[in-house]
Amino acid sequence: MNRLDHLRGLLACLNGEMPESSDWTGIIQIANHALCTPMVASRLQQAGVFSALPDDLQRFLREIQSRNAERNRRLLEQLDEAAAHLNAIGVQPALLKGTAWLASVDAAQRPDRLITDLDLMVPARDFGRAVEQLTCAGYRLDTQLVRPGIPVVLLRPEDAGTVDLHGEYGGATTLRFCHDDVAADGSLRHLGRGGVILPSPVASMAILLLHDQLKGRDYLRGRIDLRHLLDMQALAAGFGDAEWERLERLFATGYARAAARTQLLTAYRLLKMEVPGSVVRDRRARLQYWRRLMQIRWPRIALPLTMLSLLDPQYLAARRSWKRAEAGLPSGGDRKARAWLPRRASVARLLSWKEVGKI
Repeated sequence: MNRLDHLRGLLACLNGEMPESSDWTGIIQIANHALCTPMVASRLQQAGVFSALPDDLQRFLREIQSRNAERNRRLLEQLDEAAAHLNAIGVQPALLKGTAWLASVDAAQRPDRLITDLDLMVPARDFGRAVEQLTCAGYRLDTQLVRPGIPVVLLRPEDAGTVDLHGEYGGATTLRFCHDDVAADGSLRHLGRGGVILPSPVASMAILLLHDQLKGRDYLRGRIDLRHLLDMQALAAGFGDAEWERLERLFATGYARAAARTQLLTAYRLLKMEVPGSVVRDRRARLQYWRRLMQIRWPRIALPLTMLSLLDPQYLAARRSWKRAEAGLPSGGDRKARAWLPRRASVARLLSWKEVGKI
């Protein structure tokens, strides 16, 4: 069997169905890599088919659930403490991605999702004070402190995870969220000792799309973060026409919108997530979706397809716009064409395939 068959087996489990294949080693291997193993156990339990699994697999999945429940309990306590320290200097952190899920989900669902770190956003004006406050609480910087626009990682050896502290998220030439943007239509949540801001479902969806497709360059690389697709599936369950229209407007026509639609179509195809008809009909999104499946089936074609994606006219137009904005040039600026090409370091990141969570 190939990786695409294993993925199909994993998707059946995530849809609450027993897979056609009995190659559980391959299915669990890709679930582990995609950081979705606890969710496999949860979905099969909810569907009432967990007892049909081999006994050793049942024991393994229960052990993973138990360990993840304990880790997430510790992460939630750590988040509450960090929020309380930030509240003490008048800052209510906004929570991003899996951290927002952790703070809002029912306790019974807490074992379901693996979380790698805690993502907190504070106002840029308070960024330095927030770093100093957390440092006084025993954290140390694991990355260099440059400026509020560049996140820092803080850690303590005794904690379950690191804290990624952001002063903003995204970029001015793609899509950027500041603390005030998230707080404007977010909601306040009291954890126990500390108060935090949860983004609205539309903002949460946009941040996930921004994180994977644009910041992580999954659109260019043809990669899939299945764990985030599951997050999107949960968020989209409460979407109506107004929410989809708001989300669409956040991504500019061209490269950014094509990237967002590709991810939404992927969730529609793999997880049966409801999406607008404009997404299903989008030819570029459909082409990119089939490219993703081809790369899973034949991994060796990923490199040439990624190199080819750097010549995408939409991507090149977006890079020209970014570079003009950085240089303060008008839209008709005539800098040399080679200035729009990606830097060597950016290309190296694009061609990095050993990334946990991406398939």
